[in-house]
Amino acid sequence: MLAATALDVPVKHAPALLLLLHTVAAPAWADSFAVDAKQIRTLAPGAAAIDNGRIVVQDGKITCIGGQLAGAAKSCPLPDGIRRYDYSASGIVTPGMFETLGRVGQVEVDAEDGSHDGIAAKDSNLAQVRAVDGIAMASRAMDASRLGGVTLVLARPLGGALVLGQSAAFRTVGLTVDAALVQAPVAVHVTLGEDARQDMPLMGARSGQLAVLRTLLQNAQRLADADRKKPKDPAEKDAIQRLREDAGIAALADLVWRKKLPVVVHAHRSDEIAAALRLQKELGFRLVIAGGAEAHLLAKELAAQEVPVLLGPVRVAPFGWNTRQARPEAAALLHAAGVRLGLATAETHNARNLRFEAGFAVAHGLPADVALAAITREPAAILGLPAGTGTLLEGHVADFAVFDGDPLSFDGHTRFVASAGTAIDAPQQR
Repeated sequence: MLAATALDVPVKHAPALLLLLHTVAAPAWADSFAVDAKQIRTLAPGAAAIDNGRIVVQDGKITCIGGQLAGAAKSCPLPDGIRRYDYSASGIVTPGMFETLGRVGQVEVDAEDGSHDGIAAKDSNLAQVRAVDGIAMASRAMDASRLGGVTLVLARPLGGALVLGQSAAFRTVGLTVDAALVQAPVAVHVTLGEDARQDMPLMGARSGQLAVLRTLLQNAQRLADADRKKPKDPAEKDAIQRLREDAGIAALADLVWRKKLPVVVHAHRSDEIAAALRLQKELGFRLVIAGGAEAHLLAKELAAQEVPVLLGPVRVAPFGWNTRQARPEAAALLHAAGVRLGLATAETHNARNLRFEAGFAVAHGLPADVALAAITREPAAILGLPAGTGTLLEGHVADFAVFDGDPLSFDGHTRFVASAGTAIDAPQQR
């Protein structure tokens, strides 16, 4: 880890030093440690919370989850030579949280173009664009997110295209995104409605956008099928070759039809969500709805087609045509109908408030255990991340946070965070 002192840098460079100290010089990291807590919520399916528990981490991986002392159902002795963090009086341990709709690592200062990845030119299909290529780890938003207990984030390409490109999931610790990467690509992202409007044939109307998207997916399916069936007709071979030379179509064929990655459709309006459901029923791809301010109006249809929703921001209020039927109890309504649910802030600089979005959903009828799962385990499963992501399991990389009260309320403050198997000594959110 780089470090600097005032003696190392001339006085005239002091302003630059302040920035360096914030973005490069970090608190002491540790990859072997133990945490004692009043309660550990592993969120492993069927697992009960562990009272008076201990988590032991060695070389970045969890080696033991159990009781602190001999005599517990499973005890975790403290290994020699590692540091112990004691939060046994009030600490509640949960898996690290997963923000799926923000722009952490892509935007630093909204008004300063040079500080973020930028926006791809408007087009109908940019499926070949990879968000992983534009992520900056040295970010204040990254620091703030991690200190709030967010240890995993999803980034999608920024742009005004109908098909935005490929997302990446990465942890909030790492010198480069390659060191922090969990999975890339994760999904193909599509925007419907106002954000996709542009002065191109068909793209100025929602019906036109769906027509273009249908054609793109059909052509990609045709290419994927041809690679399996090897057409012999010369005219068909020439047509397939033209599709193969289209980078966007080739990416859709590979990701959507061969690898079966989800197509995440960003839409708030119920009519746009209904259109996406019709298209999914027609073509059979994996669909996830993101945003979803009016998704609760189609809860039965979403459940019937087994289409999950990444709802965010949860606290959205009716403020325009796209959200005029938003309701504060939307998350509870979706859950009650059987829709698989993830919650998000859809924020960059305030992604650290993800747990409060979940708390808002609890205040409006969503069960607390469902809300906690919806910001940890469930979005990871919805997006197809490696098994166990968003839970605490022995043998897995340590990603968790400790709160000194209810994690989903203002009473609980972040006292400790481990991400990517490393821990910052006593990081407190202020």
